[in-house]
Amino acid sequence: MNESDIDDLVVQVAGHLEGFTPLIRPGHPAYLLGPGGARLVVHPLWNQAGKIAVLGVYPDGSRGLFPDLSRHQVAVTVGRGAESVAKKIAHRLLPGYQRDLARCFERLADRAVESSNRAEFVATLLAMLPGVTVTEKKRETVIQWRLGEASGSFTVHGDTAVNSIEIRTADRELTERVAYAVQQRSM
Repeated sequence: MNESDIDDLVVQVAGHLEGFTPLIRPGHPAYLLGPGGARLVVHPLWNQAGKIAVLGVYPDGSRGLFPDLSRHQVAVTVGRGAESVAKKIAHRLLPGYQRDLARCFERLADRAVESSNRAEFVATLLAMLPGVTVTEKKRETVIQWRLGEASGSFTVHGDTAVNSIEIRTADRELTERVAYAVQQRSM
C-alpha cells in the first residue's frame, strides 16, 4: 500500500469509528483523531502486503515521563474493507489504549499541579533570599544562596511536601536560628 491508499483508507475507517476524524497531511503519517485526545497513527506494514499497523499514540513526551505506559498496536488486514478495519481497531486496540490514555492524562494533570505548586513555593523562597541561582530539573528546583561566608541550597522536590536544605559554613547566629526553627517544629 502506498501513502495515498493509506490516506484513503483512513478517511473511510474514520467513518466507521464513532467520534474519530481523519488527519491527512502530505508527507506525514495518516492519523485518526478521536475522543479523549486519542491519536491513532496508521502505517503500512512493509514486510506484509495488504496489512497496516495502527498504533495508539500518547501526548508528546509522555512515554519519556512515564516509561511504564503500555504500547498499544494492532496489525490489520485491509482486504476486507474499512468497516472490518474499524471493527478490529475498536475491539483489539481501543479498550486498552483509551484506558491507558486516560491514566496518562491524569498523570500529566498531576504533574502540572505539582509543577505549579513547586513554582509558587520557589517564588516565595526567591523573594526571601538574596543573590540566588536557580537550577530547574524535571521534578525538582535547586536554589543556591550565599550570604557572606555562609552558603547553601534549598532543593524543592516534586509537590513541595518534602524538601532538602543544606547549609555550609554557617556562623553562630545562623546556626542558632536554624536550630530554633527546628525546635519550634518539634513542639
